[in-house]
Amino acid sequence: MAEGDHPGGLFSSVRRVADTCVSSIHNRVELLSVELQEEKIRLVRLLLWTGAALFAAFLAITVFTMGIVMLFEDDKQRKIAIIGFGLVYALGAVVIAMKLRGEVRNAPPPLADTLAELRKDLQSLRSRNDPNT
Repeated sequence: MAEGDHPGGLFSSVRRVADTCVSSIHNRVELLSVELQEEKIRLVRLLLWTGAALFAAFLAITVFTMGIVMLFEDDKQRKIAIIGFGLVYALGAVVIAMKLRGEVRNAPPPLADTLAELRKDLQSLRSRNDPNT
């Protein structure tokens, strides 16, 4: 019987290690695929809701502003009211832009779970190859 033919042989061990590596890579690629799909769905949903909210807010602000401006009888007062609303809306836009910038900067990195699993795999492989453990 050749050495590669019995169950505990070198080729059997190499085959098990290769199978483990391929399975591990397959699992990580599947996780990556799932995470990418989830991120895509989340992003599309976020964009749709953002667009709807912006449209509704724009309509509400326009009607509200025009209603208040129409309450003034004098043209000079109307002009002052329009300028005042413009300044308030500009300030609101700056605050919102700063908030959005903070959200983008503080967002978790994409594919964090996949990267964490790959780090665990690397640590596991290193600990197996370390003769001191």
